[in-house]
Amino acid sequence: MRATPATPPPAEPAFDLDYSIHDFEVKTHRDSQFYIRRVEEVMVEEGGCPGGRTLDVACGVGQLAARLHERGVEGWGLEPSREMLGLSRWLYQPDQVILVRGIAEALPFRDGSFDRVLCQGSLDHFVHPGAFMREAARVVKPDGRVIIALANYGSLSCRLGRARYRLTRALFRRPPSAARPYWQPPPDHYHWGDLPFVRSLGEGCLRLERCSGVSLLWPMYGWGAWLDRLPRAFAEGLLTVLDRIACRVPALADMIVSVWRPLARQG
Repeated sequence: MRATPATPPPAEPAFDLDYSIHDFEVKTHRDSQFYIRRVEEVMVEEGGCPGGRTLDVACGVGQLAARLHERGVEGWGLEPSREMLGLSRWLYQPDQVILVRGIAEALPFRDGSFDRVLCQGSLDHFVHPGAFMREAARVVKPDGRVIIALANYGSLSCRLGRARYRLTRALFRRPPSAARPYWQPPPDHYHWGDLPFVRSLGEGCLRLERCSGVSLLWPMYGWGAWLDRLPRAFAEGLLTVLDRIACRVPALADMIVSVWRPLARQG
């Protein structure tokens, strides 16, 4: 009797060590520009600790760390991609950003090295988010904070996009588009970001202090094009009002920002 071969376990996702500037999509609509600007503003505000030291994990070219440097913060950036680090050295002076190559799940720093640890829009790319959270808790000072900004695929915009898709399929029997819809995470996202996922991240080493949201309705079908036809001041005012709503209702916001404090270390 021939034995049935065992099914091999699924391959573990690989660490993304070759992230490229070409992986970024160029955003031109007003809602996209507002969204990108507001996320960075919130992270600079949360990560600003004048006279202190802040680490931006998965920093890309180090723009956030450079912004913090302008506020009197010693900005550090950790990034696995050689290309992104090379671009950063071309864009910024060595005294603006201190760059280190490494991965989020194994931070190459001593315990209690930073006043703030930031991660903007990258945690859903990490193979092991829990390992990163434990590492962040280790390298941040006992009175420091860990700030995570994560794209929300449970946002109002994504919910409306999925509802529109189901309705269109039911009414018109259209085949699915070959293009990835905005409400579906891309292949290099290993985790589904939403508010329940964010609240589960503490790993017994960090306590959630507060959550807030950034932006509402980005990038809903037709929304950006409609905003572009409005007078600029009116469009900015509308986006600002929606952003204030998102701040209070992170479950529906386009980006969720969570602030964590380390639990008392044992031993």
